[in-house]
Amino acid sequence: MRPRSMPLVLAALLVTATVGEAQNVGDPPSFGDLRLEEGFLPDPSTVPIKTGTAIDVDVGSCSYGYVSQAPDVDLYYTTDGNTPLYIYAEGDGDTMLLVNTPAGGWECNDDGHGNLDPILSFPDAANGLYNIWVGSYGDQTQTATLFVSEINPDGGTSSGESGAPDISLEPTYGDVSLDAGFMPDPHTVSLRAGGSLEVDVGSCTYGYVANAPDVDFYYDANDTAQLYIYVESDDDTTLLINRPDGSWMCDDDGHEGLNPLVHLEKPSSGLYNIWVGTYGDDLTDATLHISEINPS
Repeated sequence: MRPRSMPLVLAALLVTATVGEAQNVGDPPSFGDLRLEEGFLPDPSTVPIKTGTAIDVDVGSCSYGYVSQAPDVDLYYTTDGNTPLYIYAEGDGDTMLLVNTPAGGWECNDDGHGNLDPILSFPDAANGLYNIWVGSYGDQTQTATLFVSEINPDGGTSSGESGAPDISLEPTYGDVSLDAGFMPDPHTVSLRAGGSLEVDVGSCTYGYVANAPDVDFYYDANDTAQLYIYVESDDDTTLLINRPDGSWMCDDDGHEGLNPLVHLEKPSSGLYNIWVGTYGDDLTDATLHISEINPS
């Protein structure tokens, strides 16, 4: 199974890549601007792309694929914030997507659209500028088409059996409030992982969770703290987290074995809604760990 992407908000706009360059959100887009208003027609809007291979992606939790330095397309989207947006690509090889959102967060995907093509979904898309790169999983240049749509090209829905869980519900296993430097470290919560909702939110398109958060984690950060949120279980578990700024993060196998880990390099103070899921649809016993020490 190819590693899945996780969404992670960064304050920095420039990140050093392995070839000494970086994705630069300030560069003019190679294939122009796209200006769309909610309800746009025709839907989808399309842009032919020639994928770039100059830079090995390493930004936030996105650490796969090759893109150009400049964005391929700058999407200016006007919306009231209540409409889903789907950004996806179809190419003649193994394509991937990298997007810098209006909030400054990085999102990426590899094969979510099927047939080695990527998709990113934003259930309540924000108003503003989306810098978009269409890349290649390997270092070969290829032709592709970028699609921007308000209609899910793969079917499905944003509620019910698949979609986003409800951050407003009471957490099943209670609240956790911790200040930077907390002891004992790690803080642990025993729980039952999984649920009936198939995750489809942001770039998180795998795993099964409950509708209500498992844990609501309130954190008082400082300038030096780092957070490691991870799970230990005998089965294949996943993590889904809604951050204080409303962005989504997820992981599948980033910890030991089939267990997930989310690393927040510069965590914000505030509420983190946490779901511990399962990669399949069976429930399993698990332990959630919250730590300021790298468990690896």
